[in-house]
Amino acid sequence: MSSPLLPSLCALLLGCAPLGAGPVDAFGAANRQFQAGDFAGAAASYEQILAADGPRAAVLYDLGNSYQRLGKYGPAILAYERARLLTPRDPDLLANLALAHKAAAAFDEPGPNPRLEVVLTYLSRNEWSWLVAGSALALGSLALLAGVARLPRPGLRQAAVVVAGLATLALLAGGTALYLRRAEANLGIVLTDAATVRLSPFAQAEALGTPGPGRLVHLGTRQGHFYYIEIPGANLRGWLARKDVAAVTPERDQNPVTANERK
Repeated sequence: MSSPLLPSLCALLLGCAPLGAGPVDAFGAANRQFQAGDFAGAAASYEQILAADGPRAAVLYDLGNSYQRLGKYGPAILAYERARLLTPRDPDLLANLALAHKAAAAFDEPGPNPRLEVVLTYLSRNEWSWLVAGSALALGSLALLAGVARLPRPGLRQAAVVVAGLATLALLAGGTALYLRRAEANLGIVLTDAATVRLSPFAQAEALGTPGPGRLVHLGTRQGHFYYIEIPGANLRGWLARKDVAAVTPERDQNPVTANERK
């Protein structure tokens, strides 16, 4: 029987892949599928990695590239938008997202204040949260330090006042950004060309319009196999089948669509 130390020694001395490198191997295998032109296989592999490991910006980016090569612009835009939640300043990601929007002719209406939106989305929600937490910690530490040491030197008091002011501004900015971005949990992307907005949540209900793949929508209540949606700037609202739309924030879908629902 071989010693259990052999795999570790092999990895350390010879550069062999350790037994616990499954996720890395899976990502590398998916990348090789993509490089070989098997975009459908690569997309399926990336989806499996995400299902097993949770959201990862690199995997979502490559998933979007795979779907874009397949001409599936709705799923491509969804993957890019999910990656943008994690890495909002990645230039390659933003460029490919713009290309996907152009290919799908899915040009979303700008918000009432585009400059404010640029500021709000410059940091991810996680980064804004860390900014709020760090600022609160800094203010608490300063308050504790002032109470214990009483900062007898004028220079120290002035520095503490400056730091406290900056931390307060950062706390307010982060809290405001998180508040203004709260609606992102209800954003969705239309996935298919055949997606049809209907008057009521039934497959036989009157059709009101087809938004097209990659279009951004606001997700409302869910009833059976349908979401009530609103399309910004299009004056179109109604019921859209759950199989034809997905939330940008994955946890928005508490109950994933089953295979029976997709039929």
